[in-house]
Amino acid sequence: MKKEKIKIFFEALDAYCSLFDETFSGFDVERSYQFCKTVAKNHYENFPVGSFLIPRGYRRFFYSIYTFARLADDIADSNNYSIDSNRRHSLLNKLESNISVLLTTERINNPVFLALKDTIERKELPLEPFLKLLTAFKMDVSFAQPENWKDLEKYCNFSANPVGELVLRLFGEYNQMNIEFSNRICTGLQLANFWQDLSIDIPLGRIYIPKDVLKRFGLDFATPISSREKDKLELCFEYLIHRTREYLLDGWKLVLFLRNKRLRFEINAIVNGGVRILAKEKRLGSRLIRRRPRLNFLDYLLIFFNVFL
Repeated sequence: MKKEKIKIFFEALDAYCSLFDETFSGFDVERSYQFCKTVAKNHYENFPVGSFLIPRGYRRFFYSIYTFARLADDIADSNNYSIDSNRRHSLLNKLESNISVLLTTERINNPVFLALKDTIERKELPLEPFLKLLTAFKMDVSFAQPENWKDLEKYCNFSANPVGELVLRLFGEYNQMNIEFSNRICTGLQLANFWQDLSIDIPLGRIYIPKDVLKRFGLDFATPISSREKDKLELCFEYLIHRTREYLLDGWKLVLFLRNKRLRFEINAIVNGGVRILAKEKRLGSRLIRRRPRLNFLDYLLIFFNVFL
């Protein structure tokens, strides 16, 4: 899956960051949505993206939003392309400019933006959530370890919470109460992903565990962790997983207030996926710094089984 992700965007990175480019030929809105569906279906995720639980008529909107976010994320991710941070910022600025003029631009043949423009217009979505996502990706490029939990939440407010807002707006379920529950879920999912990726991020110097949390448990990832510090790691990860689970369980109340039955099922599946990956992280404990847990086919079966209980 990782190779497919790089292949899709890497072959024409500048083109995918432009509204119009000669690289693209024959893309209309319908074919653009099909392209977005292909991108979404060829990426591993812990949490279903526009799964069968979502009404068929809504799935294309999920795919278009996901593909835009995937493109930006791939640019920001230092593992994907051998380009420096200045180039990454330049490309992300280009995406930001595209979003700002998207609704007033007619000459578009990039499938990512053709589908996204149609989604925004049809569902009357604000541009702010997309701009927030791009801010988060810029923060990724200029990464700085969070000092405390508030810094971590601030990052999630840009990187994850806008996605929840867009989902609520797609279904006409956006209101102040629902967005607060949604933010809890999205922050919880983002944190779960941080702990899931520790074995990848730590060697790269990308440590999302706040400095004050590491200090509290007497840990420092600046030097190799010794076997004698296993107990400290276990306690630290137990603390992180417990706090993360609280976000998910608190936000889970959202399903009680959603009118759309299929969306309730989808949110249930997503939160179940988050809780399940946290359980895998907890079982690994200190081994999280060496192994990356992931959901398998059986996990997905159990997730969807639980949704309909």
